[in-house]
Amino acid sequence: MHSLIITAHPSKKGFTHRIANHYKKAVQENGNTAKILNLYDDQWHQEFLNFESILEIESDDVRDEIQRQISKADELIFVFPIWWGDAPAIMKNFFDTNFLTTFAFKYDGSGKEIGLLEGKKARMFMTCDNYGFLYKHFIIRLPWLWGMGRLGFCGIKLISMDILSQKRTRSSAELDRFLKLVEKRAIDKKRYIF
Repeated sequence: MHSLIITAHPSKKGFTHRIANHYKKAVQENGNTAKILNLYDDQWHQEFLNFESILEIESDDVRDEIQRQISKADELIFVFPIWWGDAPAIMKNFFDTNFLTTFAFKYDGSGKEIGLLEGKKARMFMTCDNYGFLYKHFIIRLPWLWGMGRLGFCGIKLISMDILSQKRTRSSAELDRFLKLVEKRAIDKKRYIF
């Protein structure tokens, strides 16, 4: 099994990258493979999607490589901070630019979408500095937005979504407990959404 871990945090010292590295290590210790794709690394830089006709988007080397990485992966792991109620803009651009029609989805003759990435699974790890009760409200929306609106639209099944709220006020022991949860998710295949 191969995991593609997509991170979206500008600081390489941030907790987002600790989560990604812990997940990768746990996957590899179980005899599987994993790759981290840090959206802030220059090699993955993509301009915001811009076109006159969606049918005439030109090929580009970075998109082609990212799509190869997505195709190769059995599971996609998204790790990011919650900013303004959702993922950072760079993560949204990642979807806009790479999960294009004919790669991630298409429409049948009646206009119904067909996910082209069937069989892939996804996990999400998010951090936020706000109070947890606010994200209990958001968690109602985020599983739909990600599970149905983004991933599900492409045929990908969201199997877990974990939020570490009030990160800024957490003790080292609490952060370590969250990292243990990350490691557990890497080896257990149960579904944890709600």
